[in-house]
Amino acid sequence: MNPLKRWRWWAVLALPLAVIVINSLGPNGWREPVVRLLWLSWTAVAVAVALSASKAMADYAHGRDAWIKALEHPIGAGLAFLALCVLRGAMVVAIVWASMTQFAQAGEVPARQPAGLARAEGMAPMIVDEINAHWPKIPRRSYLGALFEQESCRSLTHSMCWSSTARLKTSREEGGGLAQLTRAWTKTGALRFDSLDEVRRMAPSALEDLDWQSVYERPELSVRAAIIKLRGCDARLQALSPDLDALVRVAFCDAAYNGGWSHLQQDRQLCTLQRGCDADQWFGHVELHSVKSREKWQGYGQSAYDINREHVRNTVPLHSRRMKYLPWLGV
Repeated sequence: MNPLKRWRWWAVLALPLAVIVINSLGPNGWREPVVRLLWLSWTAVAVAVALSASKAMADYAHGRDAWIKALEHPIGAGLAFLALCVLRGAMVVAIVWASMTQFAQAGEVPARQPAGLARAEGMAPMIVDEINAHWPKIPRRSYLGALFEQESCRSLTHSMCWSSTARLKTSREEGGGLAQLTRAWTKTGALRFDSLDEVRRMAPSALEDLDWQSVYERPELSVRAAIIKLRGCDARLQALSPDLDALVRVAFCDAAYNGGWSHLQQDRQLCTLQRGCDADQWFGHVELHSVKSREKWQGYGQSAYDINREHVRNTVPLHSRRMKYLPWLGV
């Protein structure tokens, strides 16, 4: 029989695809359908596992044969077919429940939130407003949540986690606010660089109130500064490499956010000199080659290379810190 003439294929494939496409026409685009598909994919896995397990447990039983026999009215064949249906149905329900429970535990914020996540949830509407105002086409909204967690949180229970007063201060460096905008000095006390001043010059009107006092007092300015800095990086990348995948741009710009634009470009250039390395891919390519030092910094326990690469791994992949911010910020 032609599969296209059977209703099951239309119900299982065509109808769901139509619903997904229709949902993507809404104000959030593909974000909501993607999140829902993540949940539904586990149901499909559960069904596949259930069917395989039931087949392994009763490999001598054939549902189709029992069905054919049942049509001939033997009571035994009918009961055998019914038993198979009950077995498979029970296993599907059990495995769906178990997999959904585990997925919820991994992807959702627990009912009793750590203090840092409670602050994050409270700030989420403000972050969404800043995104919509300054970069509505940002490739991955949930990445911002992971970025601010990475920058401000030693742990989710730390008092400075998701706090505008988060501060890293040494004799030669200061990082402040949710975005940890940084300035540094030389041994003689001369200013080496000031990322706050750099990003303010990128958008003077939007960031006219941003300074080294307000960065600790107004979290929306810190969020806005990070968005504008990332937006500038994304635009530069697209000008250099128009065909870059959106997620690759996020990874590149995260590496640049942590380690500097010039180092990112040097790493990409170094990648081109290595056999099999694609300078337009981060994971498995540029991430493996760097001009950054691999000697551990005193007091950090990691090298500049390790810190930079870990920063990307912790914030960019979907199953990184990004996952917990999907419900609040979108994909």
